[in-house]
Amino acid sequence: MNDTAAALSKARTDIIRMRRSIVENTMKLAAEIEKLEQQIPVEDVQEFLTARCGLSAPDIKLYGKISKRLGGYTGVLTKWAASYEMIKALSSARENIRGLALANIASGRRFDLADLRVLRRQVAERQMPTRAFIASSRRRAMKTIATRYAEEALSPFESGASDLIEKIAALSAPGVDAASPARALPAIAEKAKALVPQFEAAFGSSHPRRDQPEWRTLKPMAREAASIHQTLRNLAKVTEGSQQAVSDRAAKLATGSTGPLNMLARFTGNVDFMSMMLPDPKKTLTSLPAKRLRVLELCAGAGGMALGLEAAGFEHVALVEFDKGAAATMRRNRPHWPVIQKDLTTIDFTQYAGKVDLVCGGLPCQAFSEEGKGKGKDDKRDLLLEGARAVREIQPRAFLFENVRGSLFGKHSDQIARFLKELNEAGYDVQIVDINTQDYGVAQNRPRILFVGLRTSDRRNFEMPRKFPKRRAHVGDVLYDLMAANGWSDVDDWAEYCRTVTFELDDGTVVEGAQAFTLLGRKGKAREFEALRWARGSGLDPSGLPNEAPTDELARRKGPNFIPGLTLRMRARLQDFPDRYEFVGGKSSVAQQIGNAVAPRMAQAVGLALYAALEHVKFDMEAILWPEDLPKDRVSVEAPSLEPSFDAQEVENV
Repeated sequence: MNDTAAALSKARTDIIRMRRSIVENTMKLAAEIEKLEQQIPVEDVQEFLTARCGLSAPDIKLYGKISKRLGGYTGVLTKWAASYEMIKALSSARENIRGLALANIASGRRFDLADLRVLRRQVAERQMPTRAFIASSRRRAMKTIATRYAEEALSPFESGASDLIEKIAALSAPGVDAASPARALPAIAEKAKALVPQFEAAFGSSHPRRDQPEWRTLKPMAREAASIHQTLRNLAKVTEGSQQAVSDRAAKLATGSTGPLNMLARFTGNVDFMSMMLPDPKKTLTSLPAKRLRVLELCAGAGGMALGLEAAGFEHVALVEFDKGAAATMRRNRPHWPVIQKDLTTIDFTQYAGKVDLVCGGLPCQAFSEEGKGKGKDDKRDLLLEGARAVREIQPRAFLFENVRGSLFGKHSDQIARFLKELNEAGYDVQIVDINTQDYGVAQNRPRILFVGLRTSDRRNFEMPRKFPKRRAHVGDVLYDLMAANGWSDVDDWAEYCRTVTFELDDGTVVEGAQAFTLLGRKGKAREFEALRWARGSGLDPSGLPNEAPTDELARRKGPNFIPGLTLRMRARLQDFPDRYEFVGGKSSVAQQIGNAVAPRMAQAVGLALYAALEHVKFDMEAILWPEDLPKDRVSVEAPSLEPSFDAQEVENV
């Protein structure tokens, strides 16, 4: 027996070593081909590899994809001994699927081709119409749990639940008199009493309540089962107690309170009632509902994300920001905001448990930025895991974290894997999505990554806000009045260049109009390549922090190739801050606050998408983001103002 165990152990070690060797050689071969293609014309490389090295054209194409798409993940793929077929599949996968798959591999869990197929299916399902997908996924999830008990119990339970849903929905139907709800309660109680044993036959009779410690350890579908069980038991008792208590319960159900109906319909996949619950696609809201959702924001900075979420129907219960200048800026502009100037690593977030709908924040990106040293988890500024801790302790309905694309680079995969693992274990379905401010009418090409997480009951309702290419802005129009403030004679020529210069986007689309690149907080001289890129692509000089708009005298001193720089106010406008938004602190501090901020309109768009998912409503996104452009036949939205009232003489350093 010992000889067998030893032989198996040795075989395992040898096989893993050989598999790792295969990964290393595959990645080296891909890198070598890429290196050749950088030095020699591609056609010559392909001819050489085919004729002299025995590689086929498909093989050459495959290794090219492996090098470009997986080159940064050699360490992860080698450590976990990924198969050649997995490497091949990952190189052909879409970017979002590839990122999620690599995060799963880096976390150490078993992840094979079958798991990759499941991941592809899940991403594809997210693109299905909301009603159809929720109905099918709920039915599938319910049947998976029910098979442990008795498959035959599902049919009568579904039928009875549909009957109960109809009885409750009838209470708030048009034309129902005031006395009808009380008269209908006995029938509702009787139906609920009959459903309790049917439910318990399929799902068991032991389910913790929300106020019990066991509740937080339940998986999402188990939580829903427990909630349904308690709901049915409560409905079975609606006729018990005093006459006043019964009357109050009847009135509450008759006012259209859809909590029990929502829960039962989702759990049973009742498509007919879900069609009643979810808004008609033809009937979208052009204004915010009166209800404000509660948000706690981490690393709030100068308030860019907060402004956007405020305009999307959220109310802050706390904004945590350690930098005194940024905290002062938020207090200056929004005295009512509960700003907490404190190191978030010292905060016990359990005090907010059950009191917050959304946890969000622009967690520091310097540790992952391509512009910096990219130390990742070894950078003391990295707060990813603190963000996960806040989510775990607060247990909000959703979370939203913004970061740079560099956070998904291979060298950071272990830290990202740990971050995602903690969020998944906290009970959230996490989506990693690309977003760019330029797609939301902001004249800045600022690509970012969003980590969005929702509970199982809401995740299928979430859809990233669509892009608005027709709203594409350029710096010539956005900054014209600020550039012309000191009478610069060439401002019209500069604006015309910005208006007519063309670019090819990542998808091959050719567009007109210059845009700024990602704003940074530094004020030193830009690197030669960066300065050239800005000059050609935006008509701007990113170096320095000029105090005023360009003048003819300054242009003469700089010579015929003069490129205007950006004042702090210009930077703030490019970042989508209102012109009357004040910034507190010295020039370097203010530039840093602006550079680190999230553009408010982009944050508003994502906030509206989250609000819609959590509250099951549908917004006319364009009408709310640009209310001033509404046609006369569309209702205007009354969104919270983004412009505080203040004395213009109090502006500091802007």
